[in-house]
Amino acid sequence: MKIMVSGVGSVGGYITSLLCRYQAADDTITAVVRGRRHAALAAGGLVLHSEILGECAAHPVLVTAPETAGVQDVIFVCVKNYSLTEALQALLPCVDAHTIVVPIMNGIDHYAVTRKALPQGHVLDALIYIFASGNADYSVNQAGNKVRLCLAAYEPTDQAALETVRHLLDHPGMTCVLPEDMQAELWTKFITNCGFNVITAYYACDIQGLKDDPVHLQEYRALLDEAYAVGRAEGVALPEHLTQKIFDRVILRSSPHVTSSMAQDVMAGRRIELETFGGVVCRLAEKLQLSVPVTKRLYEAMKQKDAH
Repeated sequence: MKIMVSGVGSVGGYITSLLCRYQAADDTITAVVRGRRHAALAAGGLVLHSEILGECAAHPVLVTAPETAGVQDVIFVCVKNYSLTEALQALLPCVDAHTIVVPIMNGIDHYAVTRKALPQGHVLDALIYIFASGNADYSVNQAGNKVRLCLAAYEPTDQAALETVRHLLDHPGMTCVLPEDMQAELWTKFITNCGFNVITAYYACDIQGLKDDPVHLQEYRALLDEAYAVGRAEGVALPEHLTQKIFDRVILRSSPHVTSSMAQDVMAGRRIELETFGGVVCRLAEKLQLSVPVTKRLYEAMKQKDAH
């Protein structure tokens, strides 16, 4: 089987490591990498520091241009949301009618964007729960004792593809589940990110930084509540008291030094997924005629800062 990972950052790096560890004898694992990352991985492999898989180095086939790898059986797309359309265009030569494409990223619209961009192939919806981060040497850290991947197929012809992907990834190191309500799963994580990613990016802080300032905590809770209200207005079957559970889990039961990938990007001077979270909530709220004052204020402030 020919398997490709496009976007070998923290999530894509972990998935690539897992695929290499459990690959069958006839599998070819290809990673789409460029520039310095290509050179680093070619020299020393993809190094993973994992609380589950331990210290290891994976050695996938590395390509700069996807078309040089040919048509693939399965492609995992793990880029940032703002790079998704460009990444999918580059992958077109790798996709035919039998190819399975799995976008694994933040947000709620990556499945729709992927399905619209690809004229053929099978597309699955996915989201991942993982504590992972990238290092300056392009190695990947994974913390915690559990990684959970949710998968869904919306077309009857994609059910076999669902089982193929679950077979590839459901190993020690990752639990694959098929939720009864994928939209509720997507929105639960989306609401979590709309709160935690946005507030920690805005203040460039970790959980302790939120706990040290009552105003920060109030704003964090407001972000969760506003995203939740938008989701309910969109007709998503979200449980009551969801935002309180998210708030308690993050503030009371998480390590005080944990921060978000979006905050890490802010502190490193990288582009952030502002539109994926704050932008989407503001646009949906406007469509639904809902007020989201805290989300809008922080979104507009970060948008101005990002423009400079």
